[in-house]
Amino acid sequence: MKTLLLFLLAITIGNAQTVSVNTELVYKENLPLKKSDKTPVIILLHGYGSSEEDLFGLAKSFDERFLTFALRAPYTAQGQGYCWYKLDILPDKRMMQDYKQLQESKAKIFSFISNACKAYKADSTQVFILGFSQGSIMAYDIALSKPDKIKGIMALSGKLLDETKKIKFDAAKLGNVKIFIAHGNMDNVIDIKEAEAADKFLQNPKKNVTFKTYQMPHSINGKELNDIKAWLISNIPKEKEKKEEGKK
Repeated sequence: MKTLLLFLLAITIGNAQTVSVNTELVYKENLPLKKSDKTPVIILLHGYGSSEEDLFGLAKSFDERFLTFALRAPYTAQGQGYCWYKLDILPDKRMMQDYKQLQESKAKIFSFISNACKAYKADSTQVFILGFSQGSIMAYDIALSKPDKIKGIMALSGKLLDETKKIKFDAAKLGNVKIFIAHGNMDNVIDIKEAEAADKFLQNPKKNVTFKTYQMPHSINGKELNDIKAWLISNIPKEKEKKEEGKK
Protein backbone atom coordinates (compact mmCIF):
# COMPACT_ATOMS: atom_id res chain seq x y z
CA MET A 1 0.00 0.00 0.00
CA LYS A 2 2.85 2.36 0.91
CA THR A 3 4.58 1.60 -2.40
CA LEU A 4 1.37 2.36 -4.33
CA LEU A 5 0.96 5.70 -2.55
CA LEU A 6 4.54 6.67 -3.34
CA PHE A 7 3.97 5.69 -6.98
CA LEU A 8 0.81 7.82 -7.22
CA LEU A 9 2.60 10.73 -5.54
CA ALA A 10 5.41 10.51 -8.06
CA ILE A 11 2.89 10.63 -10.93
CA THR A 12 1.17 13.66 -9.40
CA ILE A 13 4.44 15.54 -8.96
CA GLY A 14 5.49 14.66 -12.49
CA ASN A 15 2.24 15.93 -13.95
CA ALA A 16 2.50 19.18 -11.97
CA GLN A 17 5.88 20.07 -13.41
CA THR A 18 5.94 23.26 -15.45
CA VAL A 19 6.42 22.97 -19.19
CA SER A 20 9.80 24.32 -20.27
CA VAL A 21 10.46 26.21 -23.51
CA ASN A 22 13.73 25.58 -25.31
CA THR A 23 15.09 29.14 -25.49
CA GLU A 24 18.02 31.43 -24.68
CA LEU A 25 15.61 34.05 -23.34
CA VAL A 26 14.46 34.45 -19.75
CA TYR A 27 10.66 34.51 -19.61
CA LYS A 28 7.57 34.36 -17.41
CA GLU A 29 4.32 32.70 -18.42
CA ASN A 30 0.70 33.18 -17.46
CA LEU A 31 -1.32 30.06 -18.26
CA PRO A 32 -4.87 30.25 -19.64
CA LEU A 33 -7.65 29.71 -17.10
CA LYS A 34 -9.93 28.39 -19.81
CA LYS A 35 -8.60 25.37 -21.70
CA SER A 36 -8.93 25.29 -25.47
CA ASP A 37 -7.76 23.02 -28.26
CA LYS A 38 -6.51 26.15 -30.06
CA THR A 39 -4.99 28.35 -27.39
CA PRO A 40 -4.09 31.88 -28.60
CA VAL A 41 -0.75 33.36 -27.52
CA ILE A 42 0.42 36.83 -26.48
CA ILE A 43 4.12 37.73 -26.40
CA LEU A 44 5.01 40.77 -24.24
CA LEU A 45 8.11 42.77 -25.23
CA HIS A 46 9.27 45.38 -22.71
CA GLY A 47 10.95 48.72 -23.37
CA TYR A 48 14.57 49.85 -23.07
CA GLY A 49 16.06 49.49 -19.58
CA SER A 50 13.22 47.34 -18.28
CA SER A 51 12.66 43.58 -17.88
CA GLU A 52 10.08 40.82 -18.28
CA GLU A 53 8.49 41.94 -15.00
CA ASP A 54 7.44 45.30 -16.42
CA LEU A 55 4.52 44.17 -18.60
CA PHE A 56 3.80 40.85 -16.93
CA GLY A 57 1.11 42.39 -14.72
CA LEU A 58 -0.99 42.94 -17.84
CA ALA A 59 -1.27 39.19 -18.45
CA LYS A 60 -3.96 38.52 -15.86
CA SER A 61 -6.22 41.20 -17.34
CA PHE A 62 -6.42 39.51 -20.76
CA ASP A 63 -9.15 37.10 -21.80
CA GLU A 64 -8.80 33.84 -19.84
CA ARG A 65 -8.22 31.85 -23.04
CA PHE A 66 -4.82 33.45 -23.69
CA LEU A 67 -1.44 31.92 -22.93
CA THR A 68 0.84 34.89 -22.24
CA PHE A 69 4.64 35.10 -22.16
CA ALA A 70 6.71 38.07 -20.98
CA LEU A 71 10.22 37.92 -22.43
CA ARG A 72 13.42 39.49 -21.14
CA ALA A 73 15.57 41.19 -23.77
CA PRO A 74 19.01 39.57 -24.23
CA TYR A 75 21.22 42.67 -23.91
CA THR A 76 22.09 44.78 -20.86
CA ALA A 77 20.96 48.39 -21.11
CA GLN A 78 23.06 51.35 -19.99
CA GLY A 79 22.37 52.08 -16.34
CA GLN A 80 20.01 49.23 -15.53
CA GLY A 81 17.67 46.67 -17.01
CA TYR A 82 17.73 45.08 -20.43
CA CYS A 83 17.29 46.03 -24.06
CA TRP A 84 16.50 44.36 -27.38
CA TYR A 85 19.33 46.32 -28.96
CA LYS A 86 21.71 49.02 -27.80
CA LEU A 87 21.26 52.64 -28.78
CA ASP A 88 23.24 55.86 -28.49
CA ILE A 89 21.82 59.36 -28.17
CA LEU A 90 23.72 61.86 -30.32
CA PRO A 91 24.29 65.54 -29.36
CA ASP A 92 21.39 66.58 -31.63
CA LYS A 93 19.17 64.11 -29.68
CA ARG A 94 18.94 61.68 -32.60
CA MET A 95 19.17 58.01 -31.60
CA MET A 96 21.59 55.59 -33.25
CA GLN A 97 20.03 52.13 -33.28
CA ASP A 98 22.10 48.92 -33.43
CA TYR A 99 19.98 47.23 -36.09
CA LYS A 100 22.21 44.16 -36.18
CA GLN A 101 21.40 43.46 -32.53
CA LEU A 102 17.72 44.08 -33.29
CA GLN A 103 17.85 41.35 -35.92
CA GLU A 104 19.58 38.98 -33.50
CA SER A 105 16.89 39.61 -30.87
CA LYS A 106 14.21 39.16 -33.51
CA ALA A 107 15.58 35.73 -34.42
CA LYS A 108 15.50 34.72 -30.73
CA ILE A 109 11.88 35.88 -30.44
CA PHE A 110 10.79 33.91 -33.50
CA SER A 111 12.58 30.84 -32.14
CA PHE A 112 10.84 31.31 -28.78
CA ILE A 113 7.42 31.57 -30.42
CA SER A 114 7.94 28.37 -32.40
CA ASN A 115 9.24 26.38 -29.44
CA ALA A 116 6.65 27.77 -27.00
CA CYS A 117 3.74 26.86 -29.27
CA LYS A 118 5.11 23.31 -29.57
CA ALA A 119 5.84 22.93 -25.85
CA TYR A 120 2.44 24.23 -24.71
CA LYS A 121 0.50 22.86 -27.72
CA ALA A 122 -0.77 26.38 -28.43
CA ASP A 123 -2.16 27.68 -31.72
CA SER A 124 0.77 28.99 -33.79
CA THR A 125 -1.69 30.76 -36.13
CA GLN A 126 -3.03 32.88 -33.24
CA VAL A 127 0.12 34.66 -32.01
CA PHE A 128 -0.04 38.31 -30.97
CA ILE A 129 2.91 40.57 -30.08
CA LEU A 130 2.44 43.41 -27.57
CA GLY A 131 5.42 45.73 -27.45
CA PHE A 132 5.98 48.92 -25.48
CA SER A 133 8.48 51.58 -26.60
CA GLN A 134 11.56 49.65 -27.82
CA GLY A 135 9.43 46.50 -27.63
CA SER A 136 6.99 48.24 -29.98
CA ILE A 137 9.81 48.90 -32.43
CA MET A 138 10.57 45.17 -32.29
CA ALA A 139 6.90 44.35 -32.92
CA TYR A 140 6.84 46.44 -36.09
CA ASP A 141 10.01 44.81 -37.39
CA ILE A 142 8.70 41.33 -36.58
CA ALA A 143 5.42 41.96 -38.42
CA LEU A 144 7.09 43.27 -41.57
CA SER A 145 9.77 40.54 -41.57
CA LYS A 146 7.45 37.54 -41.31
CA PRO A 147 3.81 38.62 -41.51
CA ASP A 148 2.70 35.03 -42.07
CA LYS A 149 3.99 34.07 -38.59
CA ILE A 150 2.04 36.69 -36.64
CA LYS A 151 -1.72 37.17 -36.23
CA GLY A 152 -1.42 40.69 -34.85
CA ILE A 153 0.72 43.27 -33.10
CA MET A 154 0.03 45.93 -30.49
CA ALA A 155 2.57 48.72 -30.99
CA LEU A 156 2.42 50.94 -27.91
CA SER A 157 4.34 54.22 -27.68
CA GLY A 158 6.81 53.22 -30.37
CA LYS A 159 8.02 54.00 -33.87
CA LEU A 160 8.97 52.45 -37.20
CA LEU A 161 12.72 52.51 -37.78
CA ASP A 162 14.01 53.59 -41.19
CA GLU A 163 15.66 50.16 -41.46
CA THR A 164 12.30 48.47 -40.83
CA LYS A 165 10.65 50.52 -43.58
CA LYS A 166 13.24 49.16 -46.03
CA ILE A 167 12.18 45.54 -45.45
CA LYS A 168 10.80 44.01 -48.65
CA PHE A 169 7.59 42.65 -47.20
CA ASP A 170 4.67 40.85 -48.84
CA ALA A 171 1.91 43.49 -48.85
CA ALA A 172 -0.85 40.89 -49.17
CA LYS A 173 0.41 38.92 -46.17
CA LEU A 174 0.96 42.08 -44.13
CA GLY A 175 -2.62 43.04 -44.93
CA ASN A 176 -3.73 39.98 -42.95
CA VAL A 177 -1.84 41.07 -39.83
CA LYS A 178 -4.06 42.93 -37.37
CA ILE A 179 -2.27 46.07 -36.13
CA PHE A 180 -3.15 48.15 -33.07
CA ILE A 181 -1.14 51.37 -32.77
CA ALA A 182 -1.47 53.41 -29.57
CA HIS A 183 0.38 56.51 -28.36
CA GLY A 184 0.15 59.20 -25.71
CA ASN A 185 -0.31 62.76 -26.93
CA MET A 186 1.98 63.98 -24.12
CA ASP A 187 4.81 61.52 -24.86
CA ASN A 188 8.17 63.26 -24.38
CA VAL A 189 10.25 60.14 -25.11
CA ILE A 190 8.94 59.15 -28.55
CA ASP A 191 6.93 61.89 -30.24
CA ILE A 192 3.36 61.08 -31.26
CA LYS A 193 4.33 62.07 -34.82
CA GLU A 194 6.20 58.74 -35.00
CA ALA A 195 2.96 56.84 -34.38
CA GLU A 196 1.17 58.93 -36.99
CA ALA A 197 3.95 58.18 -39.48
CA ALA A 198 3.73 54.45 -38.74
CA ASP A 199 -0.03 54.53 -39.19
CA LYS A 200 0.36 56.26 -42.56
CA PHE A 201 3.04 53.81 -43.69
CA LEU A 202 0.98 50.74 -42.75
CA GLN A 203 -2.45 51.92 -43.92
CA ASN A 204 -2.66 49.60 -46.90
CA PRO A 205 -5.20 48.19 -46.66
CA LYS A 206 -6.69 50.46 -44.00
CA LYS A 207 -9.01 47.82 -42.58
CA ASN A 208 -6.25 45.96 -40.71
CA VAL A 209 -4.88 48.97 -38.77
CA THR A 210 -6.39 50.55 -35.65
CA PHE A 211 -4.82 53.80 -34.46
CA LYS A 212 -5.70 55.37 -31.10
CA THR A 213 -4.26 58.22 -29.04
CA TYR A 214 -4.60 58.82 -25.31
CA GLN A 215 -4.17 61.64 -22.81
CA MET A 216 -0.96 60.31 -21.28
CA PRO A 217 2.85 60.55 -21.37
CA HIS A 218 5.17 57.64 -22.30
CA SER A 219 3.11 55.01 -20.51
CA ILE A 220 0.08 52.70 -20.61
CA ASN A 221 -3.22 53.79 -19.08
CA GLY A 222 -6.48 52.06 -18.17
CA LYS A 223 -8.47 53.23 -21.19
CA GLU A 224 -5.75 52.02 -23.52
CA LEU A 225 -5.65 48.63 -21.79
CA ASN A 226 -9.44 48.27 -22.09
CA ASP A 227 -9.20 49.04 -25.82
CA ILE A 228 -6.43 46.46 -26.18
CA LYS A 229 -8.49 43.77 -24.44
CA ALA A 230 -11.53 44.48 -26.65
CA TRP A 231 -9.33 44.49 -29.78
CA LEU A 232 -7.78 41.14 -28.85
CA ILE A 233 -11.16 39.47 -28.29
CA SER A 234 -12.42 40.81 -31.63
CA ASN A 235 -9.48 39.18 -33.41
CA ILE A 236 -9.66 35.61 -32.08
CA PRO A 237 -12.27 33.00 -33.07
CA LYS A 238 -15.43 33.03 -31.01
CA GLU A 239 -15.91 30.00 -28.79
CA LYS A 240 -19.12 29.03 -30.61
CA GLU A 241 -17.32 29.13 -33.94
CA LYS A 242 -14.58 26.89 -32.53
CA LYS A 243 -17.13 24.28 -31.40
CA GLU A 244 -18.82 24.31 -34.80
CA GLU A 245 -15.46 23.92 -36.53
CA GLY A 246 -14.72 20.92 -34.35
CA LYS A 247 -17.92 19.18 -35.47
CA LYS A 248 -17.01 19.43 -39.16
